[in-house]
Amino acid sequence: MSIPYTSEDFTTPRAGGDSWVEYPFIEYGDNSSKVYHMRCTVNKDDYTAIALDTTMASASNADVLVLPFAADTSAYFVGDFNHRVIDGALLEFDRQFATIPATNEDYPGTEFFTFPGLPAATSGASIDVSNVSYSSGITTLTTASAHGMSAGNLFRFIYTYSAGGGIVINSSIYLTCETGTLGSTIKANTTLGTYTITAASVIPNATRGRGPTNLSSSTKIINEYFLPGVTTNISTVQDINLFETFQPFLSSSGENVDTLTTVTIPTINDYNQSVNDNDYLVIDCAIERYKGNIYVRKTKEITAK
Repeated sequence: MSIPYTSEDFTTPRAGGDSWVEYPFIEYGDNSSKVYHMRCTVNKDDYTAIALDTTMASASNADVLVLPFAADTSAYFVGDFNHRVIDGALLEFDRQFATIPATNEDYPGTEFFTFPGLPAATSGASIDVSNVSYSSGITTLTTASAHGMSAGNLFRFIYTYSAGGGIVINSSIYLTCETGTLGSTIKANTTLGTYTITAASVIPNATRGRGPTNLSSSTKIINEYFLPGVTTNISTVQDINLFETFQPFLSSSGENVDTLTTVTIPTINDYNQSVNDNDYLVIDCAIERYKGNIYVRKTKEITAK
């Protein structure tokens, strides 16, 4: 059985040979952000904690007999951990100093988000249809003038047809141009060409619009780190700004809306450009403690759809 004793040699913590340096974000290619682990031993009765944010500028600052690493004035004390009493008299613990990490980005995958409603839109005027025919599952429309579309473009087909018995029906449908669409010819995969159509027109490059829609999209999380009192313009945690999450609103009144128009912020045109550019929308923003007094702002974003 060991006899408890104290030793003058351990009145100041000794950092042992099992001290080590952690690189917490090496998977992001960051080999400059560090956490220094000093595996210390001290007389239990001589143990005292040092002040958070103390730099690892010297052994005296770190309150150890000898630094096990080169001094690092950009590393700040974040706490003592994993305390363990040895033989009733000595205390072993992990004294940690951390640098303020560089900003990093994480791409966790996809998630569902309710994207805003979009109004129906067109980029051209209505063009009369002079002829409608059908063959092998494809309806061919002949327009009175060039429509400027090609395969893959969407258009609105507005038509009147006779349903028999003197019944006349007016209707419209959104269709996609198929191969062979060019000039004044439109090919569409529909059986409408079998109807008795008496009048028709097309609106080229029309979008049907949508209500607010829940869709899956790619996300990313931006992690930014701050140490109040050290980071420029950040004196307290309250100085770390939170980003507003995406929420469309009316430019005139500030009222929240769920469908975009030309008088919302963002406008429908600005939002469509964001979709075309694969821009991200902020969907969550929070501040959390990283280590000691170092905080991280975690901003989650999702690709616009």
